[in-house]
Amino acid sequence: AAEGTRVNPGNGAKSLRGGRCRKPTRPKRKPPDDQSGDASEDDANATSKKAGVDSQQYTLLESIKTLSKDLREFKNEMKHDIEELKEDVKATMKEDLNRFREEMMRELQNQKGNITEAQTRIADLETACLEMKNELLETLEINKAMNDKLVDLESQSRRNNLRIYGVPEGKEDRLVSDFVTDLLTKQLKLSDGSDLRIQRARRALAPRPPPKTAPRSIIVNFLQFNTKEMILKKAWEQKVEMDGKRLYFDNDYASDVMERRKAYGPLKAALKQKGIRFQTPYTKMRIFWDSGVRTYENADETASDMIKRGFNLTWAPKENNLIQLIIKNRKLHPQKNLN
Repeated sequence: AAEGTRVNPGNGAKSLRGGRCRKPTRPKRKPPDDQSGDASEDDANATSKKAGVDSQQYTLLESIKTLSKDLREFKNEMKHDIEELKEDVKATMKEDLNRFREEMMRELQNQKGNITEAQTRIADLETACLEMKNELLETLEINKAMNDKLVDLESQSRRNNLRIYGVPEGKEDRLVSDFVTDLLTKQLKLSDGSDLRIQRARRALAPRPPPKTAPRSIIVNFLQFNTKEMILKKAWEQKVEMDGKRLYFDNDYASDVMERRKAYGPLKAALKQKGIRFQTPYTKMRIFWDSGVRTYENADETASDMIKRGFNLTWAPKENNLIQLIIKNRKLHPQKNLN
């Protein structure tokens, strides 16, 4: 121990001045040579591992950077390609649309030309049809006027004739004129010695009907028109019968007039059922309605008005449509009527 120093094993060394003295420091032991080598090797391994990890991380980072760069380049290339594709598509579509528009415009122009040509042709056809219609109407009017004149001439040639309906077949066992003279004198109570001046008398020119059917009419031609009118007047004033069946007397009309008068048959029956008075002067019909007297030109006009007045009639038109058209045209253009 050093001079002036007391060593107390229990309390440690104190300084000569009464204070504590420091513990003596032990020198560090040096590790053995083999332990020092192992530590160095571990450090080297750790450093190596760390360096390897750092290298991998660096490599991965570089790869990521490279991939990111490639992706950006690919994205830019794709964007550029898409832009080019869009431009190409737009240009192609624009070109196609322009071509389609040009084709459509050409087609529309062609169609417009065709429509204009068709309209011109239709207008020409309408004009031609109107002209032909007018020509046809004029021709039909001339034809009808000529037919009316022929009917009038035929009626004039028959004006001295009368027809007797209902005389049974075979009653005239001798000359028909003598039979008719005797019939008229007795049935109409004519004065003795009346000279009827019958020129001809015969049955209607038709095949003899079978039994139990309507007999043919007898046509009587008088020399004078006044005699015929007198006979008709007397016959219409009384009821003439033969064998319990009524005989009817009427004028001898032309065949065309007979057909037009025959068309009034169903209408007459309907009017008789209602107790309505009527007359048939020539081819017309005069009906005495409660509201007044009205004269109709033909059976179709009569039937149409009767149906409107509540008559239950089933009626098919009798007159020719062309004749109706002529009548309508005459009403619209009375100055064209032919005499």
